[in-house]
Amino acid sequence: MRPTVRALVREQALGLRLLDPTTRLDLPLSWVHSSDLLDPSPFVAESTMLLTTGTQFDDAAGPPDYDAYVERLVVAGVVALGFGTEVRHRGTPVELVVAASARGVPVVEVPYRTPFIAVVRWAADLIAQEARARDLWTLRAQRAVSVAAIGEGGLEAVLRVLAEQLSGAVLLFGSDGARRHAAAPDRSGPAPEGPPAGAIAPDDPRRVDDEAVRLLRRGARASSTVVGPTSVTTLQTLGRRDELRGVLAVVTSRDLDLAARAVVTSVVALAETTLDRDAARLRGQRELWAQVWALLVSGRVDVARAITRSVGVGLADGPSVVALIAPPERSAALAIDAVERVAAGRSDVFVAPLGDQLVVLATPGAIDLVALAAAHGLRVGVSDVVGHDRLAGALGQARRALALAQAGAGAPGDEEAVVPWSRVAAGGLVAALWTDEAARLADTRLAPVRALDDGDELLACSRVWLEHNGAWEPAARQLGLHRHSLRARVAKVERTLGLSLDVFADRAELWALLQATG
Repeated sequence: MRPTVRALVREQALGLRLLDPTTRLDLPLSWVHSSDLLDPSPFVAESTMLLTTGTQFDDAAGPPDYDAYVERLVVAGVVALGFGTEVRHRGTPVELVVAASARGVPVVEVPYRTPFIAVVRWAADLIAQEARARDLWTLRAQRAVSVAAIGEGGLEAVLRVLAEQLSGAVLLFGSDGARRHAAAPDRSGPAPEGPPAGAIAPDDPRRVDDEAVRLLRRGARASSTVVGPTSVTTLQTLGRRDELRGVLAVVTSRDLDLAARAVVTSVVALAETTLDRDAARLRGQRELWAQVWALLVSGRVDVARAITRSVGVGLADGPSVVALIAPPERSAALAIDAVERVAAGRSDVFVAPLGDQLVVLATPGAIDLVALAAAHGLRVGVSDVVGHDRLAGALGQARRALALAQAGAGAPGDEEAVVPWSRVAAGGLVAALWTDEAARLADTRLAPVRALDDGDELLACSRVWLEHNGAWEPAARQLGLHRHSLRARVAKVERTLGLSLDVFADRAELWALLQATG
């Protein structure tokens, strides 16, 4: 245990006498220091007990100002005083006791026969004893965590053991900011050695949830603390910068000390390993869904259905909408996870990655895209309701609707960020030309370019160049390329498609093909 004034005066061998029992006797002492300086504040630390013989008061010019002396000590962090008698004073000055008592500082009288070093040694022994106990607790706690990690309970068992060791609570948030697991101590058995039992829930759960989301949206490794009246919640992000997997939150009754932080650090490492493994599985699943979407767009719906059934997921029958979602750059992982969670285990909503975007196939009304956009700053383009045999054209509609949403139809998060195809079609004849047949023709015509290793990049460069009316300098600047590099890319598209982009008709054809495919 940590040394306190109450424990000190109970040490009979020291023969100390407490002069005011109404003061604060149970504050832990970080150290015991001796000084006869009139202002020893530069040489003491927080939670120190100061021993003095009072020599400084005899040397002072005029009557001693005990109030000012004690005030300096309190500001410096002194929480107790020991006065050595029979050196310069027969007893402890009453004025000193009164000044200290007024500030809640206990005063202990140290007899002449008790050297100050004996008091210092007593405190040092207790501090060293506590340090050894905390080291032993750390080893035991880390061993318990390791045993849980190799057992069958997985990460949930590790979090439960951590909660038991800290006598607190542990929350795990996913990369989307949603709670995945919550663990609290098992109250059926004795509490483990270590910190005293504390709160098993944060005082303000919503504040903790919001803080977890804030850390994730920063996209960088970080930690923070949420302090409430009865609990302290320590949050730590999991994963590498720009690849955050979640947040671990530990709720205790007070700040974590170094021993507890060491145990939490070991759990952070285990959680990151587990979440990385889960992320690898998720990447495999996303690759599968991307292939399923490719089958759907190419018209091989029966094959796509067979694949989804084989992994326990269905595809809705009947008319559907296609939505193309662009997540915000800084919190893309958070937004993508949120959309995928909506579709998890459902047959009426299918989500697949499409480059750095998401494509959603859903029955009308099955997913609230406006709410998702508002919560995660998404831009969304939505097609008309179509059958599964017309998905290529629907994707083209969703792409052009998304382009309108990204062009500044509204701030991320408002209803204008979700643009339906009907708003694009209201643009007149040109918009109405992009039928399913036009999309299929465009896909076929552009297939030789897409087959190239850098085909998608070539088409993206061509699109930007055309959007700048064939002006090389501004288009290259937007793409971050030298204009000669952009010329080389556009020329490669020109050769592959057999076009002459100096001719207006060929340039218009390329523009139409790109528009038709979104």
